[in-house]
Amino acid sequence: MDFELWEYPEPGIKRKLYKPGEKLMIMKVVFEEGAEGASHSHPHEQLTYCLKGDMEFTIKGKVKRIQEGEVLTIPPHAVHGAKALAPSIILDVFTPLREDLLSDTSSV
Repeated sequence: MDFELWEYPEPGIKRKLYKPGEKLMIMKVVFEEGAEGASHSHPHEQLTYCLKGDMEFTIKGKVKRIQEGEVLTIPPHAVHGAKALAPSIILDVFTPLREDLLSDTSSV
């Protein structure tokens, strides 16, 4: 995987993975206003930090809004999705490693 490249997983969204540690990884995600990350789940714990903007997350059916400087956590296996209420940048931290993302080059 080339950690210098941006991926475009969904319309209005781009993401960049950074070289992971042994059990922890980080990903920067940039959202255009109105862009939505489809609902999904994974067996990894996730911490999301909002660098810029205004995001609305739905986690296990509950809506949580975060803005610049705020953090939310997503437990393993929780169904979650996101919508940008304004142009936004977030950092997603995962543990253990998201091997599915590290090996996926289909959206590059």
